[in-house]
Amino acid sequence: MAIGKLADSWSDPLTVTALNERIRETLEQSFPYVKVQGEVVSIRQPASGHIYLTLIDATSQIRAVVWRTTVRRLTTPLVEGHRFLITGHVDAYPPRGEYQLVIEGVQAVGAGLERERLLQLHARISAEGLFDGARKRPLPLLPATIGVVTSASGAALQDIIKVLKERCAGVCLLLAPATVQGAQAPLAIAAALHQLNQDGRAEVILCGRGGGSADDLSAFNSEEVVRAIATSAIPVISAVGHEIDLTLADLVADQRAATPSAAAEMAMADSNSLALQLAGLRHRLQRSIQSLCRHNRQILTSQQLRLRHPRQLIDHHRRRCDELLERLMNARSIPQQKRHYLISLQQRLMALAPQAILRRGYAIVTTEDGNLVRHSDQIGVGTSLHVALAQAALRVVVTEVVEKAASYSPSPPVGEGVGG
Repeated sequence: MAIGKLADSWSDPLTVTALNERIRETLEQSFPYVKVQGEVVSIRQPASGHIYLTLIDATSQIRAVVWRTTVRRLTTPLVEGHRFLITGHVDAYPPRGEYQLVIEGVQAVGAGLERERLLQLHARISAEGLFDGARKRPLPLLPATIGVVTSASGAALQDIIKVLKERCAGVCLLLAPATVQGAQAPLAIAAALHQLNQDGRAEVILCGRGGGSADDLSAFNSEEVVRAIATSAIPVISAVGHEIDLTLADLVADQRAATPSAAAEMAMADSNSLALQLAGLRHRLQRSIQSLCRHNRQILTSQQLRLRHPRQLIDHHRRRCDELLERLMNARSIPQQKRHYLISLQQRLMALAPQAILRRGYAIVTTEDGNLVRHSDQIGVGTSLHVALAQAALRVVVTEVVEKAASYSPSPPVGEGVGG
């Protein structure tokens, strides 16, 4: 009879809720108190104040929660990547059919296995000089083609496309899709980077994904991804969507952006901003040219006012002679000996007047720009000269320059000078 009733009870169908409730009761009765040692990863604390995390070892993981009332009592803070001795009990959440470890006490044990692996990899890569600032390459100002390594279905790609459309609609986007989370992600990301390098069209590469937990971002702490970025012939911007912690990909990349959107802004300058800068530079250039032209025009005008033709000098001396002669003729109260002396001075002055010298067969020679020719080193073969005579003027071209020692030049009469 008992066997029959037991068979009937197993044959009765259960609702999903009823089954989950029975599982919850069984877990609570079987594990009212447990002590577990493991590594804490994927810590998050929403606005509710509860702390959600994952406890892992080398091969397994279990979800865990610290209720808000317990958080206030903890004396040891939970740190990502560290190992802890956890005390609590196992509970189930029927609406989702999931079980979890409810943490009631925490005791620190030490650095976790994943953290130790990460520290060792960081030390090895750093020793090779792959994090050195001297390796960082400048980004192109306006790349025609931008390569992207991310998930083809992720929000990161849509964010990048939106930003690039707003900043420069004509840019070409070259996508190398890759899995960015999970065990296959490191090799997939590295292969996508190699693919873009072999293609060669991209001038800069954005490599990353949207935000997530430390466990979700672990691919960007892998040796495969780090070395693929380090060996890339094309500059790489890491675009892993996290603000606080740095990944090894951030350290080895040429530039690091906090989000994929920020990476797109870093890769492509804003065309509107560049247009405003160019307009400002053009205005400054025009003002500089105008100022330079005004300055040079003032200098030219000043030089033109100072420049005088030799004929003007001759006319000036002629007027001066006439004035002196008129003054001499009007000085009738001067004694006779003074008059003879003045007449002598007048004769000497008239003999030295440029026009008188010209009438005696001499000439005044000037260059085309009006400078008097006083020495032979001012002219050469082919030089054009202006020759002023008593009754005419000549324009000549020098065909030969003969040194004074090799030619005969008659000496002027005593008391007379030579103009020119």
